Amino acid sequence: MCSYEASILIAAPRESVWCVLSDVAVWPEWLPTVSSVQPVDGTALAVGSRYNLRQPKLPPATWEVTEVESPRRFVWRARSPGLLMVAEHTVDEAQPGRSRVVLRFAFSGLLGVPVGKLFRSVTERYLSQEVTSLKLTVEKLQQRG
Repeated sequence: MCSYEASILIAAPRESVWCVLSDVAVWPEWLPTVSSVQPVDGTALAVGSRYNLRQPKLPPATWEVTEVESPRRFVWRARSPGLLMVAEHTVDEAQPGRSRVVLRFAFSGLLGVPVGKLFRSVTERYLSQEVTSLKLTVEKLQQRG
């Protein structure tokens, strides 16, 4: 299995970060690594909900939510022959009014290691862009408050 991680501190309470992060359908409005999100089962983030996601430089994928612990964490996965991709999104209260976000992405299955190595630079770059974009978006909303 190949796995990658990025984290960042955000000057906002966990609930504020969660509101932005968990609204998957609007990610393309603020997240440069996502071109489009089409909810298959409605927009509510719930176990079993599926989303068709398009990202630059990557094939389209259907992601299914497997775990939700609101307002702290959600996990979803996408499958293709010989490959399972799992993305974990976690928001923890670092201190009052500040949150730590950790994004983890793993490739597993028969093709997990070769695909994970092939897409290493894209995955690491996207995770870094995603935590940075989330921080900018949430902190801008906090300033407008």
